This record gives sequence, C-alpha cells and structure tokens, in this order.
Amino acid sequence: MAPKILLAYGTMAGSTAEVAQAIAEELTQLGAQVDVAPVESINDLAGYNAVVLGSAVRMFHLLGKTRRFLRKHRKALQAVPVAYFLICLTMSEEKPETIEKATRFAKPMLNTQTPVSLGLFGGCINHEKLTDMFGKPLRFLPEQDHRDWDKIRAWAGEIYPLLLNA
Repeated sequence: MAPKILLAYGTMAGSTAEVAQAIAEELTQLGAQVDVAPVESINDLAGYNAVVLGSAVRMFHLLGKTRRFLRKHRKALQAVPVAYFLICLTMSEEKPETIEKATRFAKPMLNTQTPVSLGLFGGCINHEKLTDMFGKPLRFLPEQDHRDWDKIRAWAGEIYPLLLNA
C-alpha cells in the first residue's frame, strides 16, 4: 500500500503552492499517495503516514496561517515524520549566512517537531500577485524568481525514504 503523505503549504502569492505541487509530483512518482492543500483548509491529520509542510516567509517570519497550523496540529505533527520547506528571498543566494538566517525563520516549525529534513529555497517576486499589505512594499523590487526547480525536485526525492524510515 502506498504511503499517504499530506503536503500542506502556506502561501500569499502562490509561489509556495507551485513549489508544493512540484514536490507532490515528485513524491507521487516515487510511489506515495499525496494530498496537497493550503494550511488553512486542513482540519485533521488523521490517516497520514507523514507530513510535508511548507511556507512562504514575509517580513522575516513564517506566515501567520502557517504558525496557526503548527499550533492547531502540534500533537498530530509530533506523532508522524515531518519535513519542512521554506520559500524566501533570503535564499536567493545559498551561502552559510543566508542558510543560517533562513533556518531561524523556520524556528516555529523546528520547535514543533524535529524534521527529517529542512528545505530552504529561493523565493520569487511577481508584481501581479503581490496584492496584500506585506506584498506591496516588494513591488519596489524588480520581478525575480530564485526557485531552483531541480534542487526542489531533488529535495523531494531525498525526503521520501527519510519520511518512510523515520
């Protein structure tokens, strides 16, 4: 029977949802049954063998909806293997100092449950999708996309056996 994995994500402008979908496609190809859903739509984690949770970072913090998901499902997350990923502009360059900084953004996740892996990926700025109050200041930056799709897919392949064997 295929392992059942929940891939939950917090997004504001859709970039994290696109990354979640790419990860889900890779996990599905590897044999998992994957349900992909925004964090705010998830009421129960029962029936899942593992959880992959991703979030965008805004103003140097996880999204509020991601933090609420972590609080609401804390006990359930502690009962299954988890992997986390972040999408943030800080990771537009992969250097020790940016990795350290981005890892600090994941602290609410790391304090909930130690993951089998933490994926840190570059984010993007798409002016058409930045409509919330936190996105408007980003409109002064040029459009950019630092998501490394090969790295994202490779990470999904790396976490699959870790989630199964945790």
